[in-house]
Amino acid sequence: MTYDFVPHNENQLGLNYSAATVKAGRGLVVELLDSNSLVVAATISDNFGTYSFNIERNKLVKVRVKAQLARAQLPSWNFKVTDNTSNNSLYAMDGSLLAASETTAKRDLHAGSGWAGTGYVQPRVAAPFAILDSVLVGVERVVAAGNSNDFPDLELRWSVNNKAADGDLALGEVGTSFYSGSAIYILGDENNDTDEYDSHVILHEWGHYLEEQFSRSDSIGGDHVYGDKLDMRVAMSEGFANAFSAMMLDDPNYRDASGLQQTDGFSSNVSRKNHTVRGSYSEASVQSVLYNFYTSDSEKMARDFTDIFKVISSSGYVGNTAMTSIYVFANELRNLTPAQITNFNTLLLEQNIEITNALGDGESNSGGYTGSLPIYKLLPVNNTPINLCSSNRFGAYNKLAVAQFMILDVVSSGTYQFSVQEVGDDSGDSDPDIYLYRRGSLLDYAEGTLVDQESLSRFLSVGTYVLELVDDRARDPENTDDVTACFDVRSQRLN
Repeated sequence: MTYDFVPHNENQLGLNYSAATVKAGRGLVVELLDSNSLVVAATISDNFGTYSFNIERNKLVKVRVKAQLARAQLPSWNFKVTDNTSNNSLYAMDGSLLAASETTAKRDLHAGSGWAGTGYVQPRVAAPFAILDSVLVGVERVVAAGNSNDFPDLELRWSVNNKAADGDLALGEVGTSFYSGSAIYILGDENNDTDEYDSHVILHEWGHYLEEQFSRSDSIGGDHVYGDKLDMRVAMSEGFANAFSAMMLDDPNYRDASGLQQTDGFSSNVSRKNHTVRGSYSEASVQSVLYNFYTSDSEKMARDFTDIFKVISSSGYVGNTAMTSIYVFANELRNLTPAQITNFNTLLLEQNIEITNALGDGESNSGGYTGSLPIYKLLPVNNTPINLCSSNRFGAYNKLAVAQFMILDVVSSGTYQFSVQEVGDDSGDSDPDIYLYRRGSLLDYAEGTLVDQESLSRFLSVGTYVLELVDDRARDPENTDDVTACFDVRSQRLN
């Protein structure tokens, strides 16, 4: 079984259909069907795309290749490409129904791209198989890095109708390629944005799946572009996913084709170190640190994903008190592989990221707003107020300074009350909301409608917690007003 693969142009922009190659369909589910379309045998294609069946002579059979990667032995996996605009039906390619004989025994199936000079004129049969081969590259690299756990099932939902419009997923209004937590949706809109041959894009989204299933991500998602000053949780997740795709492919040039006849798009070198925006809030900084650490041979094997996977899958990373960030990664790397930390520290400093602990204590890079430091404010539990401000000065929702974080240590179990009150200059009718976390898991929250205030009471056992404060006006992308609202936050034990 083979399929057409369309590479990008040498200048990294757009697809080059004239340079299309034929690739083997690896690891795919292959079925043999009788004249009633009943499955009489099934197997998995090998690394050369070959398969074989034993079947009685003269029996009418046809071969079906499913857009499905499957493996039963440990670690097992089951990845499918389905059509979200057709009830999530599985893509497949069927051969002809022929009587089994010596002359019909060899049955080669080829999935064509459907391209003919200036556009797609035939079904884009190759697309689902190209998507799966990118995924298989990631699977193989993660297994080689030491993963022995089963991969949870995942659907990758692609359609020629999937376009850059927000709305009904069943109509293809997916907005962009993204991981939803239960599936990956992939663009396929010809002459606008198609991602089936953008291996970096596929592996970026699959990297988010890896974070959720084998690691941890506290990212809140949202729009982001190069140069944004982001919430550190978002910067870590997006920077990791960019670097991950480049690591899996051993290619730092992240490419995304789009435009008329897919001749345009963008390219970004994730290994680049010189960025105008540098810090723990920059996805470009995070991807640069991680990718350049991956390629380094200082106290490690160059281009070996093992050390990075070891960190992100460790109990110290997954169960860390702090929200996920480059600080947590660096701290866990120091704990697990101290011989490598000198090199990693150098990469951090190049990106204006302080060498510190998982909480980022002592960080001096505020991103241009002093209110964003310290990264975690210590919240006492004796009703003493601390003051902090939620601001959309760098943008709404997932940008730096919208969310403020506090850390509190509970030394005795009991019911604790948290209260928030706006103080200082009147910013209008503020709407503070608070969120309580333990090791990244949301325990409770308060999103009341009272103006300028909020409160929350909850029983807490002994341990360390993170409290997040957000003014909903600063979070709202549709709010065009500049917002900087400052609040006194208190915590006390009630009983």
